[in-house]
Amino acid sequence: MARVLVIDDDQAVRSVLTRVLRRAGHEVLEASDGILGTLTLRKQNIDLVLVDIYMPGQGGLSTIPELRKDWPALKIIAISGADEAGPLNIAKRATAMGADAFLKKPFEASDLLVVVADLLPQPPEIA
Repeated sequence: MARVLVIDDDQAVRSVLTRVLRRAGHEVLEASDGILGTLTLRKQNIDLVLVDIYMPGQGGLSTIPELRKDWPALKIIAISGADEAGPLNIAKRATAMGADAFLKKPFEASDLLVVVADLLPQPPEIA
């Protein structure tokens, strides 16, 4: 399966996402902010990143453009508990900055797995 990096400042959220993704067969790494996530990407081959929009330190709106610039083929899912902040539509902003998808927390594990499957290349079927 894929190697996935979960970037979120909330340890409980990272743990749940890691558990869901591992049960689906993915290898999962974790980082608590965008800076640590970017450092992880520089050391590891990653297929897909889940990145929280609002985190202390470097949040998702700063991290997404950096990821897109340095790893153009990387699949990115932005996640956030808010879909709007005043006049700012978070989902539209995240995708405009380079995220491939947006999920509003809380979301169902099944919804996450559908988005992940849609973004990742499917292995060829064995006949």
